[in-house]
Amino acid sequence: MVTSAQMTGLIMAITLPLLAGAVLYYLFWKKSSKIETGMMGAAGYGVLGYIWQEVIYSFLALVLFANLPWLRNITGGAALLFAAAEALMSAIFITLGLYWGVYLTNTKQRSLYRSATVGIGFGIGYSILSYGFDLYYAIQINSGTYAGTEAVKAKLLATSPGMLYVSSYRNILMVIIFMGIALAMGKYYLEKNRLQACAVPVVVYVFMRFTDVILNTYCPMGVARTVMCIILTLMSAAVIWLWRRWK
Repeated sequence: MVTSAQMTGLIMAITLPLLAGAVLYYLFWKKSSKIETGMMGAAGYGVLGYIWQEVIYSFLALVLFANLPWLRNITGGAALLFAAAEALMSAIFITLGLYWGVYLTNTKQRSLYRSATVGIGFGIGYSILSYGFDLYYAIQINSGTYAGTEAVKAKLLATSPGMLYVSSYRNILMVIIFMGIALAMGKYYLEKNRLQACAVPVVVYVFMRFTDVILNTYCPMGVARTVMCIILTLMSAAVIWLWRRWK
């Protein structure tokens, strides 16, 4: 059975980022509602942008590992090179999902507010897909209707509540960071600097993804998670500082 602490952690990992996104959305809407509409649509583009890029990327990754299973067993320098390549490819898909949303929300009326709101929706999509299935499986396990694999069940039951609480905080930070990335993308997009608009998410996401891999490879899990949360907190603080200067 999934414990009440684990269930609480799973719910928090989804609902707290949703609440954070709702607060950020309200702050943007409050400033923009007198001059424009379409904020809800922009958030929707963000959610959909994350979902479709993640589905395509995950499918391609499954195909890759199915045809090249030896990639799962590489170690040392080769593993780091593969992690760097994987971080770059993941960043490219993240960029595609965000750019799609920024492009669509600026098709009829140009808006930096709506561009940033795409990032809020993107971060919410990230949180939902990160733990939505786990919450669904947990409900099935506790109700006796679970029909999935034993490996997935064992991994879920072994997840510590503390890790889920940390993930809740981390997901909130990701909503803020994706908002900042989309804000920068929107600024460069509206200035017709398409290359820089695409470079921002690639550089930021590669840094986050590869740093996470390095920490989890060479540090104990607790240390790696703590350091990564500190890094993401500093990045989120930088986003808020830049946002306050912009508005």
